[in-house]
Amino acid sequence: MLSVKTVQKLSLSVVLITMTLGGIGCEVEKLKMANRTLSQRNETLQGENEQLQVERDLLGKEITQQKDLLAKGDEKIAALEDANQELGNGFRKLKELYDELARKPRGLPPLPEQLNEALVKFAEANPDMAEYDAKNGMVKFKSDLTFPLGSAVVKSEAAAMLAKLVKILNDPGAKEFSIYVAGHTDDVPISRSVRMHPTNWYLSVHRAVGVQEELTKAGLDPKRIAVMGFGESHPIAPNKPGKKGNRQNRRVEIWIVPVGSFLTPEAVK
Repeated sequence: MLSVKTVQKLSLSVVLITMTLGGIGCEVEKLKMANRTLSQRNETLQGENEQLQVERDLLGKEITQQKDLLAKGDEKIAALEDANQELGNGFRKLKELYDELARKPRGLPPLPEQLNEALVKFAEANPDMAEYDAKNGMVKFKSDLTFPLGSAVVKSEAAAMLAKLVKILNDPGAKEFSIYVAGHTDDVPISRSVRMHPTNWYLSVHRAVGVQEELTKAGLDPKRIAVMGFGESHPIAPNKPGKKGNRQNRRVEIWIVPVGSFLTPEAVK
């Protein structure tokens, strides 16, 4: 027969074992809950990782597209530079012919009276934009009013004036004359549009071409027209010190010259 003390000890052991098992059960539940939490967190992180991968792929495609656009832009710039070089090669020979023409303006015969009067009236009707030099048979357009700053695109107002000039130049009394378009600038260096016009020389050529295109668009026979540019090399007024320029030197001249006294395809070969 067990003694009272033995029974008490056994009872205490049972209680301790029960408490221990209960504690273990709680820990197991806690571990299960922690495991579920970790599983959910893992699924969330996996979803976020997949989303980041999608965004990374999209960003990679966008970077590739931007690189392609930059490459195409570089190709266009290279093509423009090649075109500028071709223009330069073509217009250098014309400079000497222009200089000779400018040195001997009074040796040219005067324009017919009817044509001269029409040009006088044209200049008087547009004093802010154009001037007419009757002695030399030359209409001068002021670049500041003809083009936006640093641009070779003719303003709409100037294009309208050129269209009116074409009507005069297409008159029967003027059709026997050649049209010589010469661009000029002051000495202010090119800054904002240097990719399109690397120097003032290029800008003057491009502006002369812009005027020629408007004349042709308005109906002037392109076979009658020659174009060239001289940058800052032919100022008609002193430029301000420090490359500050002078608006009088920013101009496009349209010379009206008898056929045979002007440029011909044979002369520029």
